[in-house]
Amino acid sequence: MTLGGRDIKHLDNAGSRADSHDGLLWRNKMYSLLIPAFLLALGSSSGCTASPTQPLSQNASINADDFVKVNGLRLEDSSGKTQYLTGINYWACMNLAADADQGGEYGRFITELNQMQAVGINHLRIMASSEGNPEPQPFRMNPALQSAPGVYNEKVFVGLDRCLAEMSKRGMRATMTLNDQWQWSGGFAQYISWTHDNEALDYPPSWNLSAPPQRPGPSGRGWGNYTTIGDWNAYITFGNQIYNDTAAEALFKAHIDKVANRKNTVNGRVYKDDATIMTWEIANEPQPEVPTTFLGPYGLQLPPNPSDPLLPWIDRISTYIKQNAPKQLVTVGFEGKQGEWYWKKVHEPANVDYATTHCWVQNWGVYDMLNSSQANLDVAKAFATEFMTNTSQWAQDIGKPVFLEEFGMARDNWENNVVAGVYQYASNATTTNKDDYYAHIIGLAIDSFKSESGAYVGTSPWAYGGTYRPETQHENGFGMIWAGDPPHEAPGWYDVYDTDKALSVILNQKKDIDTFLGTK
Repeated sequence: MTLGGRDIKHLDNAGSRADSHDGLLWRNKMYSLLIPAFLLALGSSSGCTASPTQPLSQNASINADDFVKVNGLRLEDSSGKTQYLTGINYWACMNLAADADQGGEYGRFITELNQMQAVGINHLRIMASSEGNPEPQPFRMNPALQSAPGVYNEKVFVGLDRCLAEMSKRGMRATMTLNDQWQWSGGFAQYISWTHDNEALDYPPSWNLSAPPQRPGPSGRGWGNYTTIGDWNAYITFGNQIYNDTAAEALFKAHIDKVANRKNTVNGRVYKDDATIMTWEIANEPQPEVPTTFLGPYGLQLPPNPSDPLLPWIDRISTYIKQNAPKQLVTVGFEGKQGEWYWKKVHEPANVDYATTHCWVQNWGVYDMLNSSQANLDVAKAFATEFMTNTSQWAQDIGKPVFLEEFGMARDNWENNVVAGVYQYASNATTTNKDDYYAHIIGLAIDSFKSESGAYVGTSPWAYGGTYRPETQHENGFGMIWAGDPPHEAPGWYDVYDTDKALSVILNQKKDIDTFLGTK
């Protein structure tokens, strides 16, 4: 995102992500100006009403100096009030909020912020980076924030300013993701390309909107399919040169400086002095060295590797961020798929304030979105239970909170008749399994939070698609459609739409936590 992923959804089948945790191993693996009646009903049920043009409550705004800190296994605001993150991924925020001549959809952006606030969302994980190339590149965010080393698109930066200013009005805090392992934003591989004379990239399987099958009628509407040039392990190895490439690291640190010292053109706040930014995230899903041996029942758990250059790199970058933006938190963006040893080592550095997990049952080979059996869903739920239980314990062991910042499940896509020409990820498929799974995994996080020893402090599903639907998509002038799924993945795969029942699960989470904390 998969921010959507989520981001390796390595495609073995309908997609894959490499992931594992101790004892478990997981196989590799994109406007209306009216808020739908469904969301208005949700807002009313929580004592709120939603407007597409203004925040629900001016009292919800975040003061510039109300920074969140870690206290044991919990998060607290500046007054000492315990914080629970009712989050969601909204990675394309800066592009959506940009001007129309940069591919932005400002009306949609405002509408969707209000929709998210109406269901109690108080945290968004967004991109604060995207990297371009001298030659137009497929499968990635366009236009990029940073088109070349040190060259920034001011209009996209203003989009990021608008995101933070409007989030602050609505009581939403941000995780700002500064880099990415995967191709959909440029990320590690683009930094290495920059320092290697713009070396060409061999992309792993990525969604090509122009590939067959195509819809009849005008071009630029898909459907498309996955196309392959390179493979995942080779792409990871190429990008992971950033861990030892001093020139690439210097470019990345320069970007960190640029963003942290940015003065918001909307509200005048310097980013590093704005409590709307709760967290600086080093990268989306940084991967260890590709091993020669994989372990565990799903065949991808990683053996311990104390000499992995990922580990000192995380220590260096987290220290650099903390020195430059000491008021805000720092986290890594790690998944948990690699097992207990790696998960703990990645999160041990003193300047990493809390841990993260991503849980992807389809991408890791646990769940089949085309299998309608109850047993298929039960296996996914059992997996999630073990994953959440283990990672909560690991977090207790290292004495840091943990945030489930990515998870998702496809719609009931067995209902979509591909043979008859229906798009595999069509939005009219029901969400019975998805709703059940959301309630289950969010419930696990809630139970952990309520426990004295539990370490989970929130959830953030992948990803908010809001008013987007694949049936009405059309590429803009930059080749983008801005689904909840990122440009390298099938549009509509994991989207949460503005009429989905999953939003009521999120709202119920907010109500449950508020009752537990004795707040309204």
